[in-house]
Amino acid sequence: MLLVTPGRAQAIANIRRAAEEGRFNDKTEPFDPQRSSEALKADILDYVAKLDTPGFRLKNLAARAIVDHWIRRYSDGVNEIVGLEKLQALHGPAFLTSNHFNPFDNGVHRTLARLSGHGRLAAISQGTNFVMPGLNGFVLRNIDVIPLIQEPSYMNGAFRALMCKHLDANHFILIYPEQEMWFNYRKPRPQKRGAFLFAAQYGVPVVPTFVEMVDLPEAQTPEFNQVKLVLHVLDPLFPDPALSDRDNSFALCEADYQAKKACYEACYHRPLTYEFSAWDIAGWKG
Repeated sequence: MLLVTPGRAQAIANIRRAAEEGRFNDKTEPFDPQRSSEALKADILDYVAKLDTPGFRLKNLAARAIVDHWIRRYSDGVNEIVGLEKLQALHGPAFLTSNHFNPFDNGVHRTLARLSGHGRLAAISQGTNFVMPGLNGFVLRNIDVIPLIQEPSYMNGAFRALMCKHLDANHFILIYPEQEMWFNYRKPRPQKRGAFLFAAQYGVPVVPTFVEMVDLPEAQTPEFNQVKLVLHVLDPLFPDPALSDRDNSFALCEADYQAKKACYEACYHRPLTYEFSAWDIAGWKG
């Protein structure tokens, strides 16, 4: 199982409240760092300026080693990948989408990128992750991420330049259309269409993925059992050249959500509804 961080009782209470109120893209983590928009922009631009320095490359190696260790220690590696063969026809870059349930759940997608021959994975991450303290913050700042902040000059400049750099290298880029992380939440949530607008604008396919979480009998903490992760690779989606970028983004977003919904229902043998129950939180004994 991936890391169980502090504040889980409050996070689960926040998830319950947000689900009951239909706020599926809201923050639920109790200790997310707070930063003014100007200070955050300065931090992000400083980060971008250091990406090609020897110091960053050393930190990147350390961060990747830490994540690899955590995957082995807490998840027994990637327990299972289903549908890897669906990537055989993709010889260029692609946007991967996934449900988002842990700060380091992208470790399974990094393994997928390596196994498919696409090398290192880039992940788009909320800018506030870059000012997180401690070891978690170190990893999130230094592990092949593209920071996302709602600032037009940055989004149209440095952000797109970083994204194009990875696309030109035929890398996979992971985006979480659900926007915010909901800890160990099993269900695919309604999605934002930004990821799909990028795919339409650059003419790049989208590969929906869904991470199934299977409860194991072994305890990890007094409140949680261990969880097996199963990464499902779903059929790639391609922008329609006959549609505008805007129309493509809506069509791709809906097709991606429906693919995840169908996968959820097949994995868990239950219809997707959003009434909250303790079962919604993988591994939780609540």
